[in-house]
Amino acid sequence: MVLIRTSHLIALFLAALVVRLAWVPRWSQLQFEGHEKLYLQAFEGSEVGASTAAYPLLTGLYRLLGTWASEPWAMVVFSAVVGGLGVVGFALWVTQQTSSRSGVLAGCLAVLLPEHVLWSTSAYNVILPNTLLVWALALRGNSAFVTCMFAAMFRVETVLIAPFAGWRAALGSFLGVGLTIYSGVTFPQLSDGQFGFDINLPMVRFLGPPALLLGWFGVRRGGGRLFLLMALWVHVSGSAFEDYGGRHALLGGLCLVALVANARSLVWPMVALVLLGLSTVDVAQRWHAPEDGTLKAEAIGLPAPPAECIEVTEEPRIAGQSMVSHVRFYRGELDAPCVMWGEEFWHRSWSSRGLMDRALRMRTLYRMEPVGALMPLGGGPVRLYHRLERRW
Repeated sequence: MVLIRTSHLIALFLAALVVRLAWVPRWSQLQFEGHEKLYLQAFEGSEVGASTAAYPLLTGLYRLLGTWASEPWAMVVFSAVVGGLGVVGFALWVTQQTSSRSGVLAGCLAVLLPEHVLWSTSAYNVILPNTLLVWALALRGNSAFVTCMFAAMFRVETVLIAPFAGWRAALGSFLGVGLTIYSGVTFPQLSDGQFGFDINLPMVRFLGPPALLLGWFGVRRGGGRLFLLMALWVHVSGSAFEDYGGRHALLGGLCLVALVANARSLVWPMVALVLLGLSTVDVAQRWHAPEDGTLKAEAIGLPAPPAECIEVTEEPRIAGQSMVSHVRFYRGELDAPCVMWGEEFWHRSWSSRGLMDRALRMRTLYRMEPVGALMPLGGGPVRLYHRLERRW
């Protein structure tokens, strides 16, 4: 078995913690938004009902953490440590599939992979199941059975990836799904039977920054085809969900990182390392970033939004939603002379709500023309309206 030095793994773990705790987060701006609020309530000792937004095992884990720590930032520190362990497990897995050199390089790239960094600073149920999956790939056997069982109890979609860690991992994952259902979690998202392939297959950007295209240089080496197959499967299976985003594609991004590290020449991993570092600088600036006046500057001179336009939301189709989903427009189900989408500053700011991913989808699927704006007199966020036209 190909081995990797313990000193290298310790260095990767410490580097990951520095990026996730000292570089990216601006602690004064820390917020718990969207579904994260439910986990915060559990941390504070409240009872939270079982749902796909609040998995019982994770709410219980945070409730336990809340008995030891009183400040909510402890949840972010926990996630950062889990993310650091995920980088270590990832380096081990790549080493087993290729070489110790590729494993160390892959770990270095993962330290700076923006999506991995961001979700390692969130209490949402993303980095923990991802780390468990990565360790299942590294450990395999009976250990993979246990880790995949817990991964599925934190996020059931992991059942789609677990078979890559072996048949025991697949069995453990199915058991985890069963236990999750037994704990009271239901899946109303599946009731309409609709898939999101048409709106999501073009969204390969969710797999990570364009720098990862350098992974092409590592496809033909040992282990390369496995990494490519897994990345493609993560993208295709994730595309089934209308609200597909970077949090669902995270393991696919890691597989592309493994491909970059697998290149014969050290040039490509080094180039990718620099580019990922620059991307991480950008996401650090976007981390829970407040309104900075950019949208207001773009809105100057624009009239009120046209009365004849119907406004759609960037959200998927949700039962009882007050505003029509863009999905209906994309699929030709909306009869209107003009359709527009309203953008606010948080569409350009990262949080666990995933609004940046949704905004990226809108800009990928549609051509946009600014047609109006609203500037609340009370000082609320500026809303910039774009007229939408399908790209294809």
